Amino acid sequence: MILLWGAFLGILLGWLVGGRLRNLERLRLRGGVLVGIALLMQLLIFPLGNLGPILPRASVPLHFVSYALLALFLVLNARHWPLAIVGLGLAANLLVIAFNGGYMPADPEALACAGVEEAAETLTAEGQVGNVICMSSDTRLNFLGDWLCLPKWVPLATAFSLGDLVIALGLVLFFPYAMRRPS
Repeated sequence: MILLWGAFLGILLGWLVGGRLRNLERLRLRGGVLVGIALLMQLLIFPLGNLGPILPRASVPLHFVSYALLALFLVLNARHWPLAIVGLGLAANLLVIAFNGGYMPADPEALACAGVEEAAETLTAEGQVGNVICMSSDTRLNFLGDWLCLPKWVPLATAFSLGDLVIALGLVLFFPYAMRRPS
């Protein structure tokens, strides 16, 4: 949920520097439906608390397809420079997922730090839930996995990756860029 915080802070910063949300319309972003489809796919494969994902068997192919759709959206809109930063974060996440057979390694301790104890316990006990696997010495590129966390007192806290942090930074920069007054 660090991405929602990135979007929120970006909109707030955009407003503070005199931007307006209505200015987002003039950007004419291409392929916005690709983002919607990709997010829907990820909602279907992400673990939902201790219920697990809605589509547990299709998580690997849907994970890769969702990233391909997001990458296509970013390529279609490359003229907007903050989206290149989002692309770097997306690439980091895709790299770690690819090196781990289609799954994002997640540190149960980071999940517990964020107050998601049930998910941490389930991940530790089962080793894999939806599109995440338990981070261990057997997983690769752990420094790019979900090992960071917001403290549990922060709304929507969970574990997140360096790639997620870079994507959130891209969003913080994108909204002021997009909300600025037309020249």
